[in-house]
Amino acid sequence: MHALRQLPSISQAINATSTTTMINTTSPKLEVTCRVWNLVNVTLSNGSYIFISVPRETPVYLLSKAQFKEWGVSSMPPVNYTWFDDSPGVFVVALPQGDYEVAFCGSVNVTLRVFKYMAMGVAAYYGPSYGNLTTDAVMGIFNITNANVEWSTGTQTLGFSLQLNAYLVVKYSGGVVVHWVQDALLVSSGQYWFQAEMDVTNYIGSSQSLMYENGVCVSGCFKTPMSGMLIITVNTTKYGVLVNYGYALFRLGNVRLNPVVHWVAHQVIPIPNATAYLITSLNPGPYYMPMDTELVVGGPGNSGGVMFRSLSAQLALYYWNGTSWAPYPVAYTFGASTGEYAVNVSVEPIGPASVELSTGPNNYQVLS
Repeated sequence: MHALRQLPSISQAINATSTTTMINTTSPKLEVTCRVWNLVNVTLSNGSYIFISVPRETPVYLLSKAQFKEWGVSSMPPVNYTWFDDSPGVFVVALPQGDYEVAFCGSVNVTLRVFKYMAMGVAAYYGPSYGNLTTDAVMGIFNITNANVEWSTGTQTLGFSLQLNAYLVVKYSGGVVVHWVQDALLVSSGQYWFQAEMDVTNYIGSSQSLMYENGVCVSGCFKTPMSGMLIITVNTTKYGVLVNYGYALFRLGNVRLNPVVHWVAHQVIPIPNATAYLITSLNPGPYYMPMDTELVVGGPGNSGGVMFRSLSAQLALYYWNGTSWAPYPVAYTFGASTGEYAVNVSVEPIGPASVELSTGPNNYQVLS
């Protein structure tokens, strides 16, 4: 069991300092030959970005039509190019609208996605030295002091979500299965509840309960400041894999609460004697995106978006290292594994794997 007494306090999570490194920079070009170039054509409209995930070292180039024609897919790398990097990691590249060719060398699972907006917050895509990071529990701490929605899509009512998303690996004698799991805070029309899902469409459970007494809301009404945590844990038994989705509230409005974990749902995957863990990895998962772990804000559901009129919140992302909760060693300001997205959300680092959210242009960057 992951002792609640060892949870970092919200003040610890938000009072440290950090620096920011922009993603759309390039590295020195390596003069290496390549026997097999992989080519992918992408089209960017106005205001679009290219998301690139590279699990191991390999040269990756972005070329305009003219640059691609000049190169001619030689075994030597192109001399003229629009963007280049040869290191593992996650990159977001902003380019003028038009057609581009992405070229990368060898049999590497490079992931590409063209987008305008993503979910914003704090996300980890890999562990130390760009390797996989595995754990049996992940946790997101949040403190929302102001959240005013201008518009949202995906549901009939105005709202937003705060999502803790992760990937679950189950190994057994018959092979390997990977699931996407989510523990989320949903806010809609002045209500809030916590909800658990697996593999996007598999609803697991909810804490939804709205109560009024004498015209006064006594349960389930969204008030700020609101602080608490989301947690997902995994246990293996001889009967199957148990996934637990939980939350704790520290404060709701002017009321301070005891930080007790409430389990929204427990799910059993009926594969006996399996090995199971949560993974953070640059390798693509079942939805062809890197298997990141993220605590992000987005639309209220159904791949919808949200634009905030005003927003002030702090988020921190942790994993259980076997003895205590630890911040992820490298984090980014955006999450790629959810269909929901946010508009007008600026993210700034305030500590290890800890960020502050406010209104402003979306900024896609790495936190260090």
